[in-house]
Amino acid sequence: MTAPLEIHRFLRCPACGAQVSGTGEGVTCSGSPSHGFPVEDGFLTFAKLSAGKYDPGYAARYAALWAFGCETLHSGLDEPLYRSVSSLAAEALAAQERGTPKTIVDCGCGVGRVAADCAALAPEGVVLAFDGSLAMLELAEKILHGRQQVDVDLSAYGFGTLSIRARARENVHLLRADVEDLPVADACSDLALSVNIIDRLPHGPDRAFTECHRILRPGGHLIFTDPLNWTEAALWEKYGQGESILRLLEGIGFHLETWFDNLAYREILDHRGSFEEFNTLVVLARKGE
Repeated sequence: MTAPLEIHRFLRCPACGAQVSGTGEGVTCSGSPSHGFPVEDGFLTFAKLSAGKYDPGYAARYAALWAFGCETLHSGLDEPLYRSVSSLAAEALAAQERGTPKTIVDCGCGVGRVAADCAALAPEGVVLAFDGSLAMLELAEKILHGRQQVDVDLSAYGFGTLSIRARARENVHLLRADVEDLPVADACSDLALSVNIIDRLPHGPDRAFTECHRILRPGGHLIFTDPLNWTEAALWEKYGQGESILRLLEGIGFHLETWFDNLAYREILDHRGSFEEFNTLVVLARKGE
């Protein structure tokens, strides 16, 4: 598999910032020295990160029970979050210049729920969907680019086999990369998405938000959600409250357009209906002109 030529203009080398171009089974940059990035396991790969908890078993459960839980279980427990993100994405895209194809960057796409929704909102545009987990990307590939339903065996959680409808979104491009060092060109994106990922990142929100600001064009929008369930004590102390995140976004150069806290996001755990509930911060912000 080669990186589609139409997305090369949106990409840059994460090592030196130079432009990239295709060379068969991957891309190389125009820097000196030049850096190369191969296609591995079916995905153009800019970084190979530790899977952590995002192993194949976790990814399968995430796909069937959480990201697509409304369709597979008709539970709707996680729908408030995803419907909120889709609504804000539609609002942001409608507020921007009409008549030009949009470029959307999903910074931590998981199994592709948000990328699929945004691809439908901007069918003439391009969605670049990045994740560091190979297991997540492999499921996203089946869901977003497949033509048949994806069956996931969750007998271990009491469900048996659950099926996910394939989306067939031709305008979504899946790539493996570090969202704290995105291989995306400066000021090329109309909309950046950071959905429930920053509290799992090793450096907290600073680098991820700075990258989102860098890749957005002036006037472009960021949609951010997260439960702020940090893994490190220092991050709890610094960013334990939503107000700290809002101040950080403003300090980086974002203008807050809409935000609300404590949206309930529920992750289904088993057939008995057990779930974990997270109070989630949701933000729509705009990069200054």
